[in-house]
Amino acid sequence: MDFYEQTMLAYLSKHQLFRNGDRLVIGVSGGIDSMVLLHFLSQQRSQLGISLTVVHVDHMLRGDQSAEDSRFVEQQCKLWDVPYESYQAPIPAILAEKGGNTQNVCREERYRIFEFVMKKTQSEVLITAHHADDQLETILMDGMRGSLKHGDFGMRNKRPISGGSLVRPQLAVTKADIARYAELNKVPYREDPSNASDAYTRNRIRKTLLPTMALENPRAAMHFSELAEQLNEDAAFLWQLAQQALEELLVSPEELQISAESFRSHPSALQKRMVLLLLNYLYDGKRVLITSPLAEQVRELLQSSSGTVFLHLPQNYRMIRQYDRVFFEKSTEQAEFQRADIGQLWSPPVEGCRYRVVPIGEEPEVENAVFWYFHSEETDFTLRGREPGDRILLAGMSRAKKLARLMIDEKVPSQQRDYWPIIVAGKHQVLLVPRLRTASYLSRSKRSEDNRVLIEQCIDYAK
Repeated sequence: MDFYEQTMLAYLSKHQLFRNGDRLVIGVSGGIDSMVLLHFLSQQRSQLGISLTVVHVDHMLRGDQSAEDSRFVEQQCKLWDVPYESYQAPIPAILAEKGGNTQNVCREERYRIFEFVMKKTQSEVLITAHHADDQLETILMDGMRGSLKHGDFGMRNKRPISGGSLVRPQLAVTKADIARYAELNKVPYREDPSNASDAYTRNRIRKTLLPTMALENPRAAMHFSELAEQLNEDAAFLWQLAQQALEELLVSPEELQISAESFRSHPSALQKRMVLLLLNYLYDGKRVLITSPLAEQVRELLQSSSGTVFLHLPQNYRMIRQYDRVFFEKSTEQAEFQRADIGQLWSPPVEGCRYRVVPIGEEPEVENAVFWYFHSEETDFTLRGREPGDRILLAGMSRAKKLARLMIDEKVPSQQRDYWPIIVAGKHQVLLVPRLRTASYLSRSKRSEDNRVLIEQCIDYAK
């Protein structure tokens, strides 16, 4: 038994990622990572007491190569006696209709298919082939984006998904371990040329940063994977404590009201999580983007019990502290949003969405986003309120339309018109009136003359 097999069996036993008798769905692309995992599980299924169903998703991005991948995986499944299902995800058509980041759209469609097959086969577990090197890439990407503040540290080895669990047993091994297993066991696999493309942030990290780190320590990826596991275990415990502490603080389950003094009696690590839980309760599944600065503002407001203080929150809510009593309410006044330069940074959240303009080729890898492509020689892009004289050129019109007239036609209540956000290039070139209309020169499909992309990201607050 080689190192890969020993490590994987020990890891599965330690973490109980699935149980004897479980039905597993495994996503297999045909690449070395998923083919090695499939070979290992198919060889060990009797010992582990599991049944397998392979799912291959053709994203229809590489023509004949994609079709050959599908036939290859099907052939190997027949040789290894593993049930096989293949599906096509029309990614080009989806991108043409809705725009978006290619990798994120592929991932969303792939997991939608995985969950469908889980339900169809009554399987409890979805297995993916992410390994320790993938974990390190994810940690580095999240760190560079600044998204490590409130979420998981990298990928968890097990998390709930619709109808079951997603598990990643190969987080216990590195890419080098997988390659050695493939060589020893003569596991066939196919190469995806897109993995070598510098168009994706993850690929650039894989080709530049990881080799440098491996020169310092060949097991660096494994150490980061172990660190992520430890930190996520600690974080899960802290979330549990925060949940218990907040339940004790709430005056009643139906009313979001707490004592600031009682809140301050808890350590900072619990305070930060209690704030996020409070905001989860407040919005109760609504599409709201909670930024780190906003969460910190809420926490700072709770650090005193003197006087009366108001804090405006997304979707026209207010947090009010009257001496020691803290509660939330829906504001009856329309709160004006903050003017923002979106050519460099994301805008503050507006009704659960944020906006940014970047040059084509620099699109960030974000989820729940819509991309509009356009050409502009302007360098300043702003989210602001309506100003006198603002006009937008709509599709099918030869002359630009006044925004005041547009809002009347769209039946926007009069009290909201002065506070409605718009996005402009330069001083007055209106690109987008969120939730209403886009300018005629914006397109969901990338054209040869386009040099900019406007991104709208609407996010469900991550619990």
